[in-house]
Amino acid sequence: MSSRNSRLFEIVLVAILMATYFYAAFSEAHNFGREWFIRDDAFFYFKVAQNISEGHGSTLDGINPTNGYHPLWMIVCIPIFALARFDLILPLRLIVILSGAISAATGVLLHRLVGRTLSPPAAILAATYWCFDRAIHYNVTMFGLETGLAALTMTAFLLAVSRLEPDFRRRPLASRQLWTLGGLAVAMLLSRLDTIFLAGLAGMWILLRGTSIRSFIFLDFIIIVFSAFVSLAARTGFPDYFVYTKSALTLAALGVTIQIPVFYLLELYNPPKSSSISSLQLRILLAALLGAGLASGLMILFATMNQLEGLPRSALPLYAGLILAGTGIIRLAARLIAKDHPAPGRFAEVRERWRQWMREGIHFYGILFGALGAYMLANKILFDTFTPVSGQVKAWWGALQGSSYGNPIADMQAFLGLAPAEGMSAWGPIVYSLNGLAANLRVSVWLMLGAMIVFTLAVFFTRVQRALRAANFLALPLLLAGSLAQTFYYTGLGYTGAKDWYWVSAMLMFTLIGALLFDLILRPLRHFKNRKTFAYLATGILALFMIYRLETNLIQRMPYRALPPGTPYLDVVQFLEEHTEPGALIGMTGGGAVAYFIEERVVVNMDGLINSHDYFLALQSGRADQYLVNIGLDYIFSNPDILKNSPYNGQFDEWSWPIAQFGKKDLLKYQP
Repeated sequence: MSSRNSRLFEIVLVAILMATYFYAAFSEAHNFGREWFIRDDAFFYFKVAQNISEGHGSTLDGINPTNGYHPLWMIVCIPIFALARFDLILPLRLIVILSGAISAATGVLLHRLVGRTLSPPAAILAATYWCFDRAIHYNVTMFGLETGLAALTMTAFLLAVSRLEPDFRRRPLASRQLWTLGGLAVAMLLSRLDTIFLAGLAGMWILLRGTSIRSFIFLDFIIIVFSAFVSLAARTGFPDYFVYTKSALTLAALGVTIQIPVFYLLELYNPPKSSSISSLQLRILLAALLGAGLASGLMILFATMNQLEGLPRSALPLYAGLILAGTGIIRLAARLIAKDHPAPGRFAEVRERWRQWMREGIHFYGILFGALGAYMLANKILFDTFTPVSGQVKAWWGALQGSSYGNPIADMQAFLGLAPAEGMSAWGPIVYSLNGLAANLRVSVWLMLGAMIVFTLAVFFTRVQRALRAANFLALPLLLAGSLAQTFYYTGLGYTGAKDWYWVSAMLMFTLIGALLFDLILRPLRHFKNRKTFAYLATGILALFMIYRLETNLIQRMPYRALPPGTPYLDVVQFLEEHTEPGALIGMTGGGAVAYFIEERVVVNMDGLINSHDYFLALQSGRADQYLVNIGLDYIFSNPDILKNSPYNGQFDEWSWPIAQFGKKDLLKYQP
């Protein structure tokens, strides 16, 4: 596609998408709280942003300072919700338009990223899918959360990284380039703090460009981390595994620290055909067993020193076996498909490039971790805790191993992020498709997963050199490694309360893989006379189908209807205003939307996600009841079953009694 046609497509894409979001933004006012911003988490941002803009500080209730949010999206929201003092709905309309603009910008960047290495139809399909797929719209754009901004900054970072290939594969980077890459990594980090795994690994991806090391090191990282967590989980079962989370994390850290240097010393990062196959097999065996043996020995030492909660010894041979199998398959497969290439001398690349690596590493990681350190220090000064309180609360819920907010992971499918449940679909919308196909065909989801992997590899091997080149340009190994680390951060450490919109990197990764598959499937058509016509026709049909589905969904979701005057934005708000006096302080286990829409009353968040660190400590120690008395709480509005169960455990029973009911929730008067 010519540059002119490429720009024309981008203009059309943006025009159609923005027309869609303008349609939604100017629909009936009651749609926003009922149909669009259907997650309390969005209103946590909105109400705190409103309070900041009005000079009340970073707080939901005007009493408790909180940092329970991702900072970059909050910065974006503050000027918009300064308008809430005049009209509560106007900022919501603007957020819909802004979310559409962010989605459109991400689509344009995806089009340019994919178009750098794949065919124009593949680039068009990737951009159209991201902008118009209903699952992406639902999880990334519609909720009014930080997810869209995280996707935009991540795509911008990937595009900047792709421009290092191939022109700058070995050439030292200028300071301006390093500041750009570091700045984009910081923007990605501050948009969603759990992208730290991807940002940290990205530094190595940049530093090792153009070397034989990078070809394998990211795949080794994936195998080592996977083997560490899965070996312990397989030997202990669920929920017993969660007694050993520290052991799993330690084994993964030791594995990466020990195994990768051992592989390097035994020349397993040389080009695959630089030695005979018998020599390669012997070095694979020695490296896998030596590295796994050293890591296992240290694990046993730590266990005998009581530095670990416990260590199932039978997991260690399984760990070694997974390392051997995974690294062996990768290197033997690489030898099968690789071109002949002379091996560099031992340490040749290190001797040649260590000064460059040092300079570029100090620049990139100095910017990244300098910004992270400054953010954490500011949190400590302002909120008396280094990290967002919301993450600490959810980690605590996980440590309880069963609460009102989630139960322990019960099987390997959920542990690997392959369960079709809220927060357990760690690989994005494809998890729901995978489970849906398995259910419709009445086969095991593992069989369906295996078939999907085999199909993907089969298509890749039809044009293996093109696939490998595209994988490097699109940084697919980096995305896979970052997504896997993020998955085990949540599932492997027992984190509770994860949501489907967390998995931005996985959604982008599968968008790029889908574009690559589409490109490879169309490659045989290059021998036909009308190949371009067919390719664009197929792309157009798929694009129109996605656009039609999203448009019809939004028309139904955001109608232009006229509701009777005086209709409340939320029925629950009307109920609370009728049963409480002006100036009342109302505690809710959630309460973001109510806090935004309610008038002359204040909502206090009781689950702790958007409350102060002091409140979280009180809740942990069973003193939240007294804490709420001290701030003058007047009412509690909650499902009574939630208050009876963990993490609340009936703390508020002594000083509360029901006075009204709304659905399944009780309004309780709260007085000592």
